[in-house]
Amino acid sequence: MVHRTENLLGALVTALGDAQRSAAEEFAGYAGATSAAMTYLLQEPGTGIDQLAAPLGLTQSATVRLVDRLERDGHARREPGANGRKVRVVLTRQGTRDAKRLLELRSDLLRDALSVLGPGDRKTLTGFLEQMLARLTTDVPHGQRICRMCALDDCPRQSCPVDAVAGTRTH
Repeated sequence: MVHRTENLLGALVTALGDAQRSAAEEFAGYAGATSAAMTYLLQEPGTGIDQLAAPLGLTQSATVRLVDRLERDGHARREPGANGRKVRVVLTRQGTRDAKRLLELRSDLLRDALSVLGPGDRKTLTGFLEQMLARLTTDVPHGQRICRMCALDDCPRQSCPVDAVAGTRTH
């Protein structure tokens, strides 16, 4: 049986997820994983197709189609990888601007949701969120999926609860 706290948390997660998805789709004009791909590529430039698929939860072929669409729309380009066989995906100038705007929209949404809390409550919530994220993270690919739309400048790897445990766990 779900108790009130769990139910409230589930409702909050759903509401924030829906609002974030809606804002991203409205801005970018894309549904699905495209916005997450753009923000991920902003923070992990030069990611290969195979490395991009995991955090997006897509197959390799679906990721290729997504990158094709980003490239066709002028948001990304393929470049040769280090070994000449693999491909790196990098954002164009327009893709970079749009990805930054997607992160700003996400930040605005979350800032508004947190605006009802005072500084002490926010600090307490931060501690709870760090504990919960550390508990939920199963391994590195899962950690990448969790953080696929995170603003990494606001949560550097050395203080990220997901990164702290991701490498120590296997799925």
